[in-house]
Amino acid sequence: MRWEELFDDLEARFAEQEREEAEADLIGLVRAERERVSFVDRMRAHQGACLILDLRDGSSRRGTVLDVGKDWVLLRAPAGAAGRENDLLVPAESVVSAGGLSRFSLAAGESIGRRLRLNTVLRGLARDRSAVALDFWPSGHLDGTIDRVGADHLDLAVHPPDAVRRPGEVRQMRTVPFSALAAVLVR
Repeated sequence: MRWEELFDDLEARFAEQEREEAEADLIGLVRAERERVSFVDRMRAHQGACLILDLRDGSSRRGTVLDVGKDWVLLRAPAGAAGRENDLLVPAESVVSAGGLSRFSLAAGESIGRRLRLNTVLRGLARDRSAVALDFWPSGHLDGTIDRVGADHLDLAVHPPDAVRRPGEVRQMRTVPFSALAAVLVR
């Protein structure tokens, strides 16, 4: 018996077994990592990219990803008929499909903006008295100014899109649950 041949054969078998085990471990780790990737993690990896979002109200929105929070994405929509770009705040739950995503993802970092929830961003718009246009599901549209934001809803002072929120301009007050929001266009 040639001991060297036996040892070489055993070493080769052992190396092959180690390689197979390492490969199986790697496959398991990759699967486990993919299971933890959220939709907003995928969106976050595409800041600066132009995406198409199909929303549950039946509309499609195209824009450049400006930022992504815990449950929202902010797009810069291309200039429309008025010739100016608009920012579009889209709740992540209103997106039914996204076009233009690669397979990459990026977990939330330490940036404060990325830890903010939708209700916090909407409170900022209310504090700034920004004029907004709300599109909501299944098909609806309201123009106005956000007055108050609760945990899961907002109160909108409805007024013409070209008017400033003043008591004489407000036509009605509407309460809109976040679950009905498709998009918030910030004018």
